[in-house]
Amino acid sequence: MERLDVRTVNPSINRGSTYLYDNMNHMNHVRAKARELGTQSYGINGGDITVDWQEAFCELENGFRGVAVSSGLLACTAPLLALLGEGDHLLMIDSVYGPVRTFCDNYLPRIGVSVTYYDPVCTLDELDRLRTPATRVLYLETPGSVTFEMQDIPALAAWAKDRGLRTIIDNTWGTGLYFKPLDHGVDISTHAATKYMCGHSDVVSGAIVCNEETVREVEAIRDLFGLSVAPDEIYMGLRGLRTMAIRLPVHWHNGLAMANHLKGLPEVANVLHPALEQDPGHALWQRDFTGASGLFSVVLSRDVSWEQVDAFLRALKLYGLGYSWGGFESLCVPHRPQAERTGSTWPRPGIGEGFVLRFHAGLEDPDDLIADIDQAIHAMKKV
Repeated sequence: MERLDVRTVNPSINRGSTYLYDNMNHMNHVRAKARELGTQSYGINGGDITVDWQEAFCELENGFRGVAVSSGLLACTAPLLALLGEGDHLLMIDSVYGPVRTFCDNYLPRIGVSVTYYDPVCTLDELDRLRTPATRVLYLETPGSVTFEMQDIPALAAWAKDRGLRTIIDNTWGTGLYFKPLDHGVDISTHAATKYMCGHSDVVSGAIVCNEETVREVEAIRDLFGLSVAPDEIYMGLRGLRTMAIRLPVHWHNGLAMANHLKGLPEVANVLHPALEQDPGHALWQRDFTGASGLFSVVLSRDVSWEQVDAFLRALKLYGLGYSWGGFESLCVPHRPQAERTGSTWPRPGIGEGFVLRFHAGLEDPDDLIADIDQAIHAMKKV
């Protein structure tokens, strides 16, 4: 039967574990080119749809090559395994995503890697005093998880390069649309693609964007550990990535509307959102970023009790109580930054000493989101 030369809009999901070659010359040629180009030649590396996904998120950040993994946590930890070995030392930001801290505390010492946590707002001189002859990697995150400190990424990347250190950044908040770390000198940018890239709270996925100097080391870890990603998840990621530029401005503006409303409430001591003019990191955000995501935190007044926080969370109708933000639904979860810090103190002077709530602004109507906060505050006051 004659086959017509047509195609679908979306890529096909290739489910396969075995690649077939015409002959040995063909096999040797393809496998050699695959190592050079980072393309598929063996089932664990995925199919055409995997290449499409990696090229898409890599192009978003002007990288050399992308590496797909199965979770955001793995996107953060695989580069550490790629760049660190026995006897090496890691400088890790103290505001790092909690599961990455757990990895650093519980696994890296088992392979002979030592870790020092540094204050997210420390000076370069202070960072120099923490560096040792064994330091190999500087890990960055801007803004910081939960507490949203901004880092001067161009200055830190230049400082690291002058000292022969590699740099890794968690850029999930910046998405690649609003911040491009490799353009500022960073070596590797990682993402929980679970969040804004996929965007619908139905996929767990990770993305790693590498420069030319680091990509083969990261790909080697992927191959050694068999870090494959199912084509169905990749299909969902590509679907989400196509609409991210449409969704993100809604998250951004909903979040700003919520933040501006919250900062005027007597129950709120501070709003931690770098896009707000009064935020300590606003100048850095304005210089380096072209937009903001919908994630931010508030510090409640010191006289708000835990029982009142619980009442507030129970009263919310439009906000889910859950982690893994970036989807269409708004979220609110409590955090205790002071319990997760070892290289810096919390709270900082002038920030406020109350409980911390982290909000994710979804795609709902902003007036409805604000009204829901107000009615939950009213319920909280009754406790």
